[in-house]
Amino acid sequence: MDIFELEKYFVTKVELMAFRGEMAIQFGKVHAAIANTHVEIARAHTEIARLEGRMASMETRLIKWFLTVVIANASISLAIARYFS
Repeated sequence: MDIFELEKYFVTKVELMAFRGEMAIQFGKVHAAIANTHVEIARAHTEIARLEGRMASMETRLIKWFLTVVIANASISLAIARYFS
């Protein structure tokens, strides 16, 4: 292969700069997409934390209701037992 056959594979500096500019734009889009993904992940973590807080609140309420019902049942059972004995 001589040098004149290789000339068809050469690029000019202008073409190279245009390619670099296009690549920079594409990388910028990728970085923007990654940043958006991080924002969405942070939003999901916030939502999960909020739901965990609500679940903890509901569990506390459920335990309180359960204990109240158990104490009420025990009180009613003792009252009935005293009445019949």
